[in-house]
Amino acid sequence: MSRRRLLQGLAAAGLGTAWLLPAQSRPAAADRIRARLAANPLLTPFLGVDDTSGDRLAESVPTRGRWPEALRGRFYRNGPALFERAGQRYHHWFDGDGMVQQFTLYGGRIGHRGRLVQTSKLMAERAAGRFLFNALGTAIEGGPPITGADSINAANTNALEHAGRVLAMWEGGSAYGLDPKDLSTQGPVTWRADLAGLPFTAHPKVDAGGHLWNIGTMGRHFVVWQVGPDGRLLSIQHGSSPYPGGMVHDMAVTGRYLVVPLPPVKLDFSRPVGDGPRRFEMDPGEPLRILVMDKADIARRRVFELPPQMVFHIGNAHEAGDGAVVLSFVGAPDAWFLDRGAVALMAGEPSPAGGSQLQTVRLDMASGRAQAERHAATVVEFPRINPKRIGLGGAEAAQWLLCGASWDSAGGRDASLLQGLQLTHMPSGRTQRFDYGPQVVAEEHILVPKPGRSGELEAWVLGTTFDAAKQATVLNLLEAADLATGPVAQAVLPYVLPLGFHGNFTAAT
Repeated sequence: MSRRRLLQGLAAAGLGTAWLLPAQSRPAAADRIRARLAANPLLTPFLGVDDTSGDRLAESVPTRGRWPEALRGRFYRNGPALFERAGQRYHHWFDGDGMVQQFTLYGGRIGHRGRLVQTSKLMAERAAGRFLFNALGTAIEGGPPITGADSINAANTNALEHAGRVLAMWEGGSAYGLDPKDLSTQGPVTWRADLAGLPFTAHPKVDAGGHLWNIGTMGRHFVVWQVGPDGRLLSIQHGSSPYPGGMVHDMAVTGRYLVVPLPPVKLDFSRPVGDGPRRFEMDPGEPLRILVMDKADIARRRVFELPPQMVFHIGNAHEAGDGAVVLSFVGAPDAWFLDRGAVALMAGEPSPAGGSQLQTVRLDMASGRAQAERHAATVVEFPRINPKRIGLGGAEAAQWLLCGASWDSAGGRDASLLQGLQLTHMPSGRTQRFDYGPQVVAEEHILVPKPGRSGELEAWVLGTTFDAAKQATVLNLLEAADLATGPVAQAVLPYVLPLGFHGNFTAAT
């Protein structure tokens, strides 16, 4: 496509042309974003943090409502946070350097600490005083050569405490280890010396036995990791992808299988660096593939095909009584948000909703047939289940799925931002909902099982929101069995945190 035609297409979409230029050619970008945000305060978190004063600490956060004495532990979140340096500004939300948030909950008291992950990328750019490396959606010229995935590892997508350390995870490189005591960075995690630098993606699953399962993709090849409850590598398996070069973001685990969606979306590296973001596009004529592999031997596998769509996140997978695998996921009709919506948000511009929708597919392992069902046409993202049900089947299989949701864009609300929560009973389709209101952005919320309880909804719902009216980030606690009532307790931070992606809770021992 010619540059002229591309500009015409952008103008027709109302997106402007700011993201087409290399970051260092736009010294006034920070001023422009602030002007736009003044007119759209819901997007304030996209200002991010400063590298020299970005860490946050509040030993005691003001609370309201009643925080249960029994809720004790550490709640982590991770997301892009550092977007600007020396007059440069990233163009794509996913480019920012990662910042892990840790909320400590103890006896009804709340504390908070947030720290940038000290990756080799961050440290090199801090020393240079400017951005050095090309990112997903931003061209950076004149930097050193990229010597591997960890050269550009932003550690900005998920945070999970496992075996005594916090894993800050990204899409294509190593997990970074952090000390849970103060979030100090320990460095990239090397599970075995000969495996240093192999990708460890952002959505591992921890099964009922405490085993951590994850994947890593490398073009035509991928690896499957199994890490024991003590943090030692138990096995690694290598396989070939049925859709080489595609984007893989999430996975599920059952008692027997690993389930991996392979959406027909590829990153086009053929575009010149100065031509804007390396764009994600749907591959014409290619289906959504679901790869199901036997955990004991990933060579024993089946590949299912569904109509083409983009998949970021999985809700859950379980084995039915007849041997079929039932998978829930959020699917979108295209890669628009990845390629355009996340760019618009960083520019402080309105972005339409991506049309993501909750779906269930039944995968018949005997016949190879797939039968899909779409649930109510609510825009949802960030699906989560009760973590005690991960990998379980039969009567113990998870039935309830929690998502962030958006029902409308009234009152000038940005349609791509979530406004509330939806809890869906997957067998029947019935839902509970809570709307935080037009001046609030809802981030991912998670289910936290209550100590000593085994019921699926005997759990709290815990998650953060950004309150544009208060210009503050808020930690919210809801009852899973009575979601529609809304928060029973809140903690209002004395500052704004960047909007994050994913996180997890670790109960105190």
